[in-house]
Amino acid sequence: MRIEEFRKYDDEEIKHLQEVELMILKDVVKLLEKHDLKYYMYGGSLLGTIRHEGFIPWDDDIDIILFREDFDKALDILNNELPDKYNLVHMDYIEDCFGSFAKVSLKGTIFSRWYTSYVNYETGINIDIFILDNIPKSDFLGKLHHYGYIFCYQFVINSCIKVDMYTKFRTKLHHLFHDILNFIPINRETWKKLLTKEMSFYNYKKTERVVDCFNLCGYMAYQRNDFEPAIKAKFEDFEVRIPKNYDKLLTQIYGDYMKIPPEEDRYNAAPDILDFGEY
Repeated sequence: MRIEEFRKYDDEEIKHLQEVELMILKDVVKLLEKHDLKYYMYGGSLLGTIRHEGFIPWDDDIDIILFREDFDKALDILNNELPDKYNLVHMDYIEDCFGSFAKVSLKGTIFSRWYTSYVNYETGINIDIFILDNIPKSDFLGKLHHYGYIFCYQFVINSCIKVDMYTKFRTKLHHLFHDILNFIPINRETWKKLLTKEMSFYNYKKTERVVDCFNLCGYMAYQRNDFEPAIKAKFEDFEVRIPKNYDKLLTQIYGDYMKIPPEEDRYNAAPDILDFGEY
Protein backbone atom coordinates (compact mmCIF):
# COMPACT_ATOMS: atom_id res chain seq x y z
CA MET A 1 0.00 0.00 0.00
CA ARG A 2 1.36 3.42 -0.95
CA ILE A 3 1.36 6.26 1.57
CA GLU A 4 -1.21 8.26 -0.42
CA GLU A 5 -3.67 5.38 0.00
CA PHE A 6 -3.83 5.74 3.79
CA ARG A 7 -6.60 7.81 5.33
CA LYS A 8 -5.68 11.44 5.98
CA TYR A 9 -6.78 13.76 8.77
CA ASP A 10 -8.89 16.78 8.00
CA ASP A 11 -7.95 20.05 9.72
CA GLU A 12 -10.77 19.94 12.28
CA GLU A 13 -10.08 16.30 13.18
CA ILE A 14 -6.36 16.71 13.91
CA LYS A 15 -6.98 19.90 15.88
CA HIS A 16 -9.55 18.06 18.01
CA LEU A 17 -7.11 15.17 18.49
CA GLN A 18 -4.36 17.51 19.63
CA GLU A 19 -6.68 19.16 22.16
CA VAL A 20 -7.52 15.79 23.71
CA GLU A 21 -3.86 14.72 23.79
CA LEU A 22 -2.97 18.02 25.47
CA MET A 23 -5.50 17.23 28.19
CA ILE A 24 -3.86 13.83 28.73
CA LEU A 25 -0.38 15.40 28.87
CA LYS A 26 -1.47 17.92 31.50
CA ASP A 27 -2.91 15.18 33.72
CA VAL A 28 0.24 13.04 33.36
CA VAL A 29 2.59 15.97 34.02
CA LYS A 30 0.60 16.91 37.11
CA LEU A 31 1.23 13.46 38.59
CA LEU A 32 4.89 13.34 37.59
CA GLU A 33 5.57 16.75 39.11
CA LYS A 34 3.65 15.84 42.26
CA HIS A 35 6.19 13.04 42.81
CA ASP A 36 9.25 15.02 41.62
CA LEU A 37 9.81 12.76 38.61
CA LYS A 38 11.80 14.31 35.77
CA TYR A 39 10.31 14.06 32.30
CA TYR A 40 11.33 15.75 29.05
CA MET A 41 9.45 16.55 25.87
CA TYR A 42 10.87 14.26 23.22
CA GLY A 43 10.99 13.65 19.47
CA GLY A 44 8.38 15.51 17.45
CA SER A 45 6.90 16.98 20.63
CA LEU A 46 10.25 18.55 21.54
CA LEU A 47 10.59 19.84 17.97
CA GLY A 48 7.08 21.28 18.16
CA THR A 49 7.86 22.95 21.48
CA ILE A 50 10.85 24.79 20.01
CA ARG A 51 9.68 25.50 16.47
CA HIS A 52 5.94 26.04 17.04
CA GLU A 53 5.60 26.57 20.81
CA GLY A 54 3.21 23.62 20.76
CA PHE A 55 2.21 20.90 18.36
CA ILE A 56 3.74 20.61 14.95
CA PRO A 57 0.52 21.52 13.09
CA TRP A 58 0.30 18.14 11.33
CA ASP A 59 1.57 16.00 14.23
CA ASP A 60 -0.84 13.51 15.80
CA ASP A 61 0.89 12.43 19.00
CA ILE A 62 2.78 13.55 22.09
CA ASP A 63 6.05 11.99 23.23
CA ILE A 64 7.78 12.41 26.56
CA ILE A 65 10.79 10.53 27.92
CA LEU A 66 12.21 9.72 31.37
CA PHE A 67 15.39 8.16 32.67
CA ARG A 68 14.85 4.52 33.63
CA GLU A 69 14.86 5.18 37.38
CA ASP A 70 12.09 7.76 37.09
CA PHE A 71 10.22 5.74 34.45
CA ASP A 72 9.96 2.70 36.72
CA LYS A 73 8.66 4.87 39.55
CA ALA A 74 6.27 6.62 37.16
CA LEU A 75 4.77 3.32 36.02
CA ASP A 76 3.74 2.41 39.55
CA ILE A 77 2.43 5.91 40.27
CA LEU A 78 0.49 6.20 37.02
CA ASN A 79 -0.97 2.72 37.47
CA ASN A 80 -2.27 3.61 40.92
CA GLU A 81 -3.02 7.33 40.77
CA LEU A 82 -4.22 8.14 37.26
CA PRO A 83 -7.79 9.44 37.14
CA ASP A 84 -10.33 6.73 36.35
CA LYS A 85 -10.78 7.99 32.79
CA TYR A 86 -7.34 6.64 31.84
CA ASN A 87 -5.67 3.28 31.28
CA LEU A 88 -1.94 2.65 31.60
CA VAL A 89 -0.81 0.53 28.65
CA HIS A 90 2.48 -1.30 29.22
CA MET A 91 3.67 -4.88 28.83
CA ASP A 92 4.10 -5.29 32.61
CA TYR A 93 0.38 -4.75 33.20
CA ILE A 94 -1.34 -6.27 30.14
CA GLU A 95 -0.73 -9.87 29.10
CA ASP A 96 -0.79 -9.42 25.33
CA CYS A 97 0.77 -5.95 25.30
CA PHE A 98 4.19 -5.99 23.62
CA GLY A 99 5.21 -2.34 24.02
CA SER A 100 8.51 -1.75 25.82
CA PHE A 101 7.46 1.87 26.37
CA ALA A 102 4.21 3.05 27.98
CA LYS A 103 1.06 4.79 26.84
CA VAL A 104 -1.54 6.65 28.86
CA SER A 105 -4.79 5.95 27.04
CA LEU A 106 -8.13 7.72 27.39
CA LYS A 107 -11.05 5.39 28.09
CA GLY A 108 -14.14 5.73 25.94
CA THR A 109 -12.13 6.77 22.88
CA ILE A 110 -10.71 4.74 20.01
CA PHE A 111 -7.39 5.27 18.24
CA SER A 112 -6.83 2.16 16.15
CA ARG A 113 -3.44 1.15 14.80
CA TRP A 114 -2.26 -1.85 12.77
CA TYR A 115 -2.23 -4.15 15.82
CA THR A 116 -5.55 -3.14 17.40
CA SER A 117 -7.57 -6.06 16.04
CA TYR A 118 -4.92 -8.56 17.22
CA VAL A 119 -4.95 -7.71 20.93
CA ASN A 120 -7.54 -8.00 23.68
CA TYR A 121 -7.03 -4.56 25.18
CA GLU A 122 -8.41 -1.28 23.88
CA THR A 123 -6.21 1.62 22.83
CA GLY A 124 -7.80 5.02 22.98
CA ILE A 125 -6.36 8.42 22.24
CA ASN A 126 -3.05 8.44 24.09
CA ILE A 127 0.39 9.88 24.71
CA ASP A 128 3.66 7.93 24.62
CA ILE A 129 6.17 7.67 27.47
CA PHE A 130 9.65 6.51 26.43
CA ILE A 131 12.70 5.45 28.44
CA LEU A 132 16.35 6.51 28.58
CA ASP A 133 18.63 3.59 29.46
CA ASN A 134 22.37 3.68 30.09
CA ILE A 135 24.93 2.58 27.51
CA PRO A 136 28.76 2.64 27.62
CA LYS A 137 31.13 4.95 25.74
CA SER A 138 31.89 2.31 23.11
CA ASP A 139 29.65 2.51 20.04
CA PHE A 140 30.43 -1.13 19.36
CA LEU A 141 28.98 -2.13 22.74
CA GLY A 142 26.16 0.37 22.33
CA LYS A 143 25.14 -1.13 18.99
CA LEU A 144 25.48 -4.63 20.40
CA HIS A 145 23.10 -3.57 23.16
CA HIS A 146 20.69 -2.21 20.53
CA TYR A 147 20.74 -5.43 18.49
CA GLY A 148 20.21 -7.40 21.69
CA TYR A 149 17.10 -5.29 22.32
CA ILE A 150 15.79 -5.95 18.80
CA PHE A 151 16.41 -9.69 19.23
CA CYS A 152 14.58 -9.86 22.56
CA TYR A 153 11.77 -7.62 21.30
CA GLN A 154 11.05 -10.06 18.47
CA PHE A 155 10.42 -12.80 21.02
CA VAL A 156 8.05 -10.53 22.96
CA ILE A 157 6.02 -9.34 19.97
CA ASN A 158 5.87 -12.77 18.35
CA SER A 159 4.75 -14.43 21.57
CA CYS A 160 2.05 -11.80 22.24
CA ILE A 161 0.28 -11.40 18.91
CA LYS A 162 -0.53 -13.47 15.85
CA VAL A 163 -0.87 -11.16 12.86
CA ASP A 164 -1.35 -11.44 9.12
CA MET A 165 1.81 -10.30 7.35
CA TYR A 166 2.37 -8.79 3.90
CA THR A 167 2.82 -12.17 2.18
CA LYS A 168 1.40 -15.64 2.75
CA PHE A 169 4.87 -17.03 3.41
CA ARG A 170 5.70 -14.43 6.06
CA THR A 171 2.27 -14.93 7.64
CA LYS A 172 2.77 -18.70 7.90
CA LEU A 173 6.30 -18.24 9.25
CA HIS A 174 5.15 -15.75 11.88
CA HIS A 175 2.18 -17.93 12.89
CA LEU A 176 4.51 -20.92 13.28
CA PHE A 177 6.90 -18.87 15.42
CA HIS A 178 3.98 -17.61 17.54
CA ASP A 179 2.65 -21.15 18.07
CA ILE A 180 6.08 -22.48 19.04
CA LEU A 181 6.67 -19.66 21.51
CA ASN A 182 3.28 -20.32 23.10
CA PHE A 183 3.83 -24.07 23.21
CA ILE A 184 7.23 -24.23 24.87
CA PRO A 185 7.23 -23.91 28.70
CA ILE A 186 8.47 -20.30 28.68
CA ASN A 187 5.66 -17.80 29.07
CA ARG A 188 5.33 -14.28 27.73
CA GLU A 189 6.29 -12.75 31.04
CA THR A 190 9.71 -14.41 30.79
CA TRP A 191 10.36 -12.88 27.37
CA LYS A 192 9.24 -9.49 28.68
CA LYS A 193 11.57 -9.75 31.67
CA LEU A 194 14.45 -10.65 29.34
CA LEU A 195 13.64 -7.63 27.19
CA THR A 196 13.64 -5.29 30.19
CA LYS A 197 16.87 -6.85 31.44
CA GLU A 198 18.50 -6.25 28.07
CA MET A 199 17.29 -2.63 27.93
CA SER A 200 18.59 -1.89 31.44
CA PHE A 201 21.75 -4.03 31.16
CA TYR A 202 24.09 -1.08 31.86
CA ASN A 203 21.91 0.63 34.44
CA TYR A 204 23.87 -0.78 37.37
CA LYS A 205 26.15 2.25 37.03
CA LYS A 206 25.78 5.83 35.88
CA THR A 207 27.14 6.29 32.37
CA GLU A 208 27.85 9.33 30.23
CA ARG A 209 25.54 8.18 27.47
CA VAL A 210 21.93 7.01 27.28
CA VAL A 211 19.67 5.61 24.59
CA ASP A 212 16.01 5.23 23.72
CA CYS A 213 15.96 1.57 22.72
CA PHE A 214 12.64 1.91 20.87
CA ASN A 215 13.89 4.77 18.69
CA LEU A 216 12.44 4.16 15.22
CA CYS A 217 15.52 5.82 13.72
CA GLY A 218 17.61 2.94 15.05
CA TYR A 219 20.64 3.21 17.31
CA MET A 220 21.12 6.81 18.48
CA ALA A 221 23.11 7.60 21.63
CA TYR A 222 22.55 10.78 23.64
CA GLN A 223 24.80 12.48 26.19
CA ARG A 224 23.27 12.26 29.66
CA ASN A 225 24.31 15.79 30.58
CA ASP A 226 22.38 17.23 27.62
CA PHE A 227 19.16 16.65 29.58
CA GLU A 228 19.75 18.15 33.02
CA PRO A 229 19.18 20.65 34.40
CA ALA A 230 16.03 20.83 32.33
CA ILE A 231 14.54 24.16 31.31
CA LYS A 232 10.93 25.22 30.93
CA ALA A 233 9.36 26.13 27.61
CA LYS A 234 5.89 26.94 26.30
CA PHE A 235 3.82 24.13 24.80
CA GLU A 236 0.46 25.44 23.69
CA ASP A 237 -1.05 27.04 26.83
CA PHE A 238 1.23 25.68 29.56
CA GLU A 239 4.90 25.10 30.41
CA VAL A 240 6.75 21.83 29.97
CA ARG A 241 10.23 20.51 30.73
CA ILE A 242 12.70 20.24 27.85
CA PRO A 243 16.33 19.05 27.80
CA LYS A 244 18.97 21.65 28.60
CA ASN A 245 20.79 21.18 25.29
CA TYR A 246 17.68 20.82 23.16
CA ASP A 247 19.42 22.38 20.13
CA LYS A 248 22.11 19.70 20.14
CA LEU A 249 19.55 16.89 20.55
CA LEU A 250 17.19 18.17 17.87
CA THR A 251 20.07 18.67 15.44
CA GLN A 252 21.21 15.12 16.15
CA ILE A 253 17.73 13.74 15.44
CA TYR A 254 16.47 16.01 12.65
CA GLY A 255 19.41 17.97 11.25
CA ASP A 256 18.23 21.48 10.26
CA TYR A 257 15.17 21.20 12.48
CA MET A 258 13.99 24.81 12.15
CA LYS A 259 13.44 24.37 8.41
CA ILE A 260 9.77 23.74 7.66
CA PRO A 261 9.40 20.69 5.39
CA PRO A 262 7.58 21.05 2.06
CA GLU A 263 3.84 20.49 2.19
CA GLU A 264 4.02 17.06 0.52
CA ASP A 265 6.17 15.83 3.45
CA ARG A 266 3.86 17.15 6.17
CA TYR A 267 1.91 13.97 6.54
CA ASN A 268 0.63 11.61 9.17
CA ALA A 269 -1.54 8.61 8.41
CA ALA A 270 -4.78 8.83 10.36
CA PRO A 271 -6.03 5.68 12.10
CA ASP A 272 -8.79 3.70 10.41
CA ILE A 273 -11.00 4.36 13.40
CA LEU A 274 -10.77 7.55 15.46
CA ASP A 275 -13.58 7.99 17.97
CA PHE A 276 -13.54 10.89 20.46
CA GLY A 277 -16.33 9.49 22.60
CA GLU A 278 -17.63 12.18 24.95
CA TYR A 279 -14.53 14.30 24.39
